Amino acid sequence: MSDENQKNKVYNLLISKGIDSYNEYEFYKERINSQTDFLWNEYNNQDNELNDELFEKIDVIVLLYGLYHQNKEICDELIDKSQEYEIPLLFVRSFGVEYVIEEIVEKADAVVGWNPHCIIDAIVTLVNGEEEWIKPCDIEDES
Repeated sequence: MSDENQKNKVYNLLISKGIDSYNEYEFYKERINSQTDFLWNEYNNQDNELNDELFEKIDVIVLLYGLYHQNKEICDELIDKSQEYEIPLLFVRSFGVEYVIEEIVEKADAVVGWNPHCIIDAIVTLVNGEEEWIKPCDIEDES
């Protein structure tokens, strides 16, 4: 994709949502909206039925780890749908979390922290079909 087309590309994201004790969903939106050169639409999993028509529109499924434990059923369904529909899965770790469920990390196509540049770089790279996403802001295996 040319640089000009990439600037005008609107990325369609399905972001995990649900019980959110630490307000991670709103914080994620603030982080991504802070990058004025990144255009995106949100397809929220609580506002939309999880059907074929919805998944045909989605570029990346974003799983916010801080929402996983209180919303395990819907998060697991999003993980399954990412595999079923071959939609890249971006896993965003919570602030200060050292331990995450390895099964989730293994299913993700990219794992990032809260740096907005890393989040956007991962989305753009995953959507544009480049090779495996390995960037300086990747989370290193801590085991």
